[in-house]
Amino acid sequence: MSEAKDEKEHETIVLEYLLESSPEKVWRALTIAELAESWLGKPDGSTGMPEYEMLDTVPFSRVRYTLHDIETDTPQTLVTFEIGAAPGGKTWFRLTHSPRALPRMAANGNWRPTALAA
Repeated sequence: MSEAKDEKEHETIVLEYLLESSPEKVWRALTIAELAESWLGKPDGSTGMPEYEMLDTVPFSRVRYTLHDIETDTPQTLVTFEIGAAPGGKTWFRLTHSPRALPRMAANGNWRPTALAA
């Protein structure tokens, strides 16, 4: 693999915008499946767009998705959407596309509880 190609595959892309919509409207577009499908396509990749899955959210602040192009052998990547209120009812919006997705944590990690009995 060439050094330039290797560098490109490990590059993180960050884009920032000021959107004319309210943070609530942007949040709905990012988190409601039917609305997200209108610009991301179906999550299973059946519409020719990459497969994606929502990893986690911080309400009205951050949404993270894994993204995988089923037509290539590239690994999953991580896409993070961050939003915040901006003056005039607008929304500050940052999209970060990282070359590697974070590992999924099991809901039942089988580790010892950290809280002590009273």
